[in-house]
Amino acid sequence: MKTERLEELIQGYVLDQLSEEEAEELSQHLRQDEAIDSRRNLRRALKADAYLEEAAADMGRSSNFDDDSGSLRVEPFRQRAWLTGAVAAALALGIFGWFRNGGQSRAPADLGVASVLRIDGDGKVNESAELSSGGSLREGDRLTMKRGIVELVFRDSGVHAIATAPLSLTVQTADQVFLSRGDLKLHVPPQGIGFVVETRERKITDLGTSFVVSAEPLGSQVFVLDGLISLDGRGKVGESFMTAGELAKFDREGDTRMPSKGPSGVPELEMGALVPTEGSLVGHLYSLPNDHLLPEQPIRSKVDVMGQCFAPLIESGFKDFSCLKGMDRSAPLRFAGVAGTYNKFAPRLGVSSRVINESGWLIWYQGQVKPPQSGRYRFWGYADNNLLVAVNGKTVFDGSRYDSDLREVMPVARENYPAWPCLNARAGFASGPWVEINDGPVQLDILFGEVAGKLTSGILLVEKEGAVYEETYWGQPQWPLFLMELPDEAQRNELERLRRHMVDKLMGSFTVSESARWHVID
Repeated sequence: MKTERLEELIQGYVLDQLSEEEAEELSQHLRQDEAIDSRRNLRRALKADAYLEEAAADMGRSSNFDDDSGSLRVEPFRQRAWLTGAVAAALALGIFGWFRNGGQSRAPADLGVASVLRIDGDGKVNESAELSSGGSLREGDRLTMKRGIVELVFRDSGVHAIATAPLSLTVQTADQVFLSRGDLKLHVPPQGIGFVVETRERKITDLGTSFVVSAEPLGSQVFVLDGLISLDGRGKVGESFMTAGELAKFDREGDTRMPSKGPSGVPELEMGALVPTEGSLVGHLYSLPNDHLLPEQPIRSKVDVMGQCFAPLIESGFKDFSCLKGMDRSAPLRFAGVAGTYNKFAPRLGVSSRVINESGWLIWYQGQVKPPQSGRYRFWGYADNNLLVAVNGKTVFDGSRYDSDLREVMPVARENYPAWPCLNARAGFASGPWVEINDGPVQLDILFGEVAGKLTSGILLVEKEGAVYEETYWGQPQWPLFLMELPDEAQRNELERLRRHMVDKLMGSFTVSESARWHVID
């Protein structure tokens, strides 16, 4: 890519002015091996922009007081926005001359390359200095812990890391670490592409992803939560790539095993008693009939057929069912929450493999419900691929993956929390906006399903404003599963198996709570 074009794209990225096509152009360029200098330039630009925001805030604080009286003077929003934008543009335009002149990062050297956001345990740097929250790690520092957890952010790249003990981690450079012992989960933003985690057995390079690396005396392994990573070649094995849901294990000789090629490893719950009972929220699984599919083709792009089919229903506030005519519909199903993987769910209900692979399926649960208490609620979760919640016909939560058409039908505010991992999502838990729900019943509609393929997973949690939830030792509130009925003993055991998997493998968790259970109104 020509220097002038790269500078134009980086400037647009810093100022949040890139079109989707330009963002994809920049992303594709940054993924290339030879783009190491471009990635470094982007990191510098973002870091300079952060300094700008702080400076602009200071300017605003100092200029918003009347010189004579000392009272607060409120400037029109347009004027303040123009001031910040103008300074930002000036800095962004000036940054590139700094790049050409070989300018270095403006961060003071004593700040180190990684900041400690939080630490719970006995962390030591270079086997002597105690590490505490707010501290930092410099190039060459070796962090060891016998117990506990530490949360880091790398200053230049914004890479976010959570490591658990027993831990031995060496910060080699601003964008490379060596993991001798422990578990390390990383979330890498676009400007951090190229970040490297090295173990005794392999060097793992991020290409825009979230992944977990574990190192033990007998070997190491990497599990890709989302996105793409590359593994360096060793011996007779050349460079290779891994994508979401893949697990690779390396022994001390460097040999590689990939026991999980595709599936995420998240437990699948048994069907249980899916026949509705009194007090059940009822739904049906919808899919296309076999004779509605297109002729088989060697290669077909993944299209959200079911999302497109359900779009008119969602747009009508779940009142116009005509778009579902001609679809296959299962017998009534009891809503038992959304938790775990659902790879065998549709086949057990008789949906053919070809339908599952080519057009997917969707379950629509609906009914009148009441919350345990009136108040403000919001939903948390994630699904691969489709997960949508509506209250009184209005979408209040979209936890669907990026390739779901449901996200385009009735867009709703969504925040992603990469530090709180959720099954195999790079974004971690997603949350929706707060929704006020009074004592009276509300109409609830839930959509959950698969775009195309046999790898389906999801989880749906709920939070009440003002409620206090126990936190995991890495700081994630353990929100309860969204349920209408409490599980029986066998189902509780299965949910506990899923929870333990999240705790042990992904550092996530949830609870099952009677006090958080919602109620179906006949």
